[in-house]
Amino acid sequence: MKQLDIELIRYEKLKHVKFLVNRIQQRKEHIHNEFEIFVVLKGEGIAKIKSHTYDIKEGDVYLINSGEVHSYARNPNSNIVVDRNNDSSPLFLFAQISNHCLREYFPQIRTTVFNSCNLADYLNEDERKEVVRLLVESAKLYFLESSYYPLRVLSNVSRVLTRCYEKVPYEIISEAQKNNLKQKNLRIERIISYIDANFETQIRLQDLAEQENLSPTHFSHLFTSLFGVTFQDYVNIKRMEQCIRLMPNKEKTLLEISYESGFSDPKYMNRMFIKHFGYTPKEYRRRIGAEQVEIKQVIHETETIYNVADSIGALTDFEKRHD
Repeated sequence: MKQLDIELIRYEKLKHVKFLVNRIQQRKEHIHNEFEIFVVLKGEGIAKIKSHTYDIKEGDVYLINSGEVHSYARNPNSNIVVDRNNDSSPLFLFAQISNHCLREYFPQIRTTVFNSCNLADYLNEDERKEVVRLLVESAKLYFLESSYYPLRVLSNVSRVLTRCYEKVPYEIISEAQKNNLKQKNLRIERIISYIDANFETQIRLQDLAEQENLSPTHFSHLFTSLFGVTFQDYVNIKRMEQCIRLMPNKEKTLLEISYESGFSDPKYMNRMFIKHFGYTPKEYRRRIGAEQVEIKQVIHETETIYNVADSIGALTDFEKRHD
């Protein structure tokens, strides 16, 4: 069975803090123990955090709580060019912060549960710009390893975290509650892993309910409360994502794509496309050919982590556009 990606963060430069500049076409559901704050440096995309889906764009900054399932993808309808290869995948700056960071001075961080969010929902425009500026500045210091960069980066990270504590809803939970939350996350991991491994077949809610030792009715209500959509809607979303991945391969017929994505009836796939995009799969495929650059039939690389030079270049370009 394919497993949910549990990301283990390695801190090569600074203990408890890491920065990355990534161009992401697709990053499937994953989970890690760190807080994650990301800035969209360029382009448009889609971020899924727990049961919420967000349309993201350049300049946005989001906070993701420790231990929450999230994923990223490019916007299939975006024509914004991000790099010299005519790629429209969004470019991100990620700050990953351990919940042990500065624990000696603020022990509550260990059991803090933030409300994952678009920070613009809680910060005014000046505050949002300040957080973005601090993160971009910190990343440049981190990559360049400038003089006294550990002190300067930790100073900036402290200011960002302070702003989050001041403005973003959160709660301090007990160790027992944190262990319960961990068990809940393990259940989410099992459910997502099972669906990822089986959505191309006639997957049944009853089978997952049995795996979790729950009645189908109880599991159905639990699933909707965890993911914000019904079990069948979630499976259909997975199948739609598979359809979109297969569409650029002109050697595959729409009938083949339908079956390989788990839709037993091509008419059902048609209804899903009309519901989500407003037009049929045939029209969607025609628009890909007419509006986008040529797409390789098999895409091996869905995420590119920039090297130091390219990271600095991307951050500097962002600063110039947002001075």
